[in-house]
Amino acid sequence: MRWLFYLMIVILLIIAQSTLGVLFKIGSVKPDFVLAFVLCMALIKGENSGAAYGLISGLIEDIVYGKFLGFSALVKLLTGYFVGYGTRDLFKGPVVFTMGFVFMGTLLYNLIFFLAALLLTPEYKIGLFMPVVVYSALYNAVIGPVMYSAILRLEKLLNYYFVTKY
Repeated sequence: MRWLFYLMIVILLIIAQSTLGVLFKIGSVKPDFVLAFVLCMALIKGENSGAAYGLISGLIEDIVYGKFLGFSALVKLLTGYFVGYGTRDLFKGPVVFTMGFVFMGTLLYNLIFFLAALLLTPEYKIGLFMPVVVYSALYNAVIGPVMYSAILRLEKLLNYYFVTKY
């Protein structure tokens, strides 16, 4: 039942990203709420949950945005897994660490995205890609601690409701 709450959150984040993301746009960079969510879930729950939420959120994004079905899902799955696996034994307490992990995770996501796009479409241009990557990573690093804190609070609430209460 817990996964249903997170599925609704992913759907709400996709809606917020496509509607409210335009309001928070700086230059050509919009926040990626869904990626920040997947990275924070990987930080909190580990590599398997990060990969699962990456796969599910990527599939929903692929369905909603009409891109190649499975492309975003594959990239988010790999990113969620690698971030969860890479931060398994690391201390994640201070906000600066969370910002750093989300920043590095966004860079990793964009690197995997670029490599996959380069394999599928050889005419893909890196010149248009690189300036946006760093700004997107910085933007997600600012969003990351807010998302991380919200997920931790939701986890406490769900643990109380599903584990303690019943």
